[in-house]
Amino acid sequence: MANVIVTARRISVILLASMGLLTLVSGMLLETMPRGPGSGYATALGLHKNTWTGIHVYAGFAAAGAAIVHVYTNYRGLLFHLGLIKPRRRTAKPVPQAGPAGGTRGGVGEARG
Repeated sequence: MANVIVTARRISVILLASMGLLTLVSGMLLETMPRGPGSGYATALGLHKNTWTGIHVYAGFAAAGAAIVHVYTNYRGLLFHLGLIKPRRRTAKPVPQAGPAGGTRGGVGEARG
């Protein structure tokens, strides 16, 4: 189960970054294209304005979906950073402490004289 979560985290980050970049680029292209009647025939990088609009919309939806998956897979970290939960305390196994041969612990607790 942990491997599925880790894989989902990786995929969501890659999708979020790539779809966000695609949305940014298509939005900048759409902003610089002409407006008004008949502007649907304007082209940029070989694609019509209507095609760029579709790319922009669907990449935005994909980025929103990836953001939802990203928040779902990282909800504990989000709650921790918001101060709503405390970090998990891992219980350490007790380490046996053996003293040096001879039964003393380096003079701790002994009378010197």
